[in-house]
Amino acid sequence: MAGKILSEEERRHMLEKLESKIVATRFMTLKYISSSINQDKVDFAKMDMEMPDFTKSLVRIIEVQAEKDPEEMVKREAGVCLENLKKKLNPTRMHDVPVCSCGERVVVSYRFCTKCGIELKSQKWASTYKLCDKCQNLIDPKWNNCSYCGSQLIKKVEVAKTCSFCKKNIEPSWLICPYCGSKLKLVAGV
Repeated sequence: MAGKILSEEERRHMLEKLESKIVATRFMTLKYISSSINQDKVDFAKMDMEMPDFTKSLVRIIEVQAEKDPEEMVKREAGVCLENLKKKLNPTRMHDVPVCSCGERVVVSYRFCTKCGIELKSQKWASTYKLCDKCQNLIDPKWNNCSYCGSQLIKKVEVAKTCSFCKKNIEPSWLICPYCGSKLKLVAGV
């Protein structure tokens, strides 16, 4: 059973409740969000794709609560809720994503911030990322290829396979070692 998509009114109320002056309202809204995620009652992943502004606002508010809420129990619950939410959302919303000086979350492959237009290479966080050897643009350490020029970033190293019995080099496709006759792979029907 897929979770539901919140109506515009439900989304607005959720954000309002998260910013309520009443501690219990903030706390119970965080509890509701976590419960909705754990029980698949609300499809936050689909909402993230269809209405990213809502999920960006939701994540921002919960991040602030996790860091700065005056009530310790709200802070703790916001931390739990944030982790649950991040598991459901688009990877670009994850916490390792760089943030522009204007507060907008950005993708490493962007050259400019989508909110304020500043060039991202000049940001403080940019110095923590490596540059592509070929095109000199910022690259994410998880990338296999550069998103700008397509250059291969992770070199694949072929490791010679050896027979576990006689220790001679063998081909990965071989089923029987030609040197000692040992079975190299399980073969159906043999």
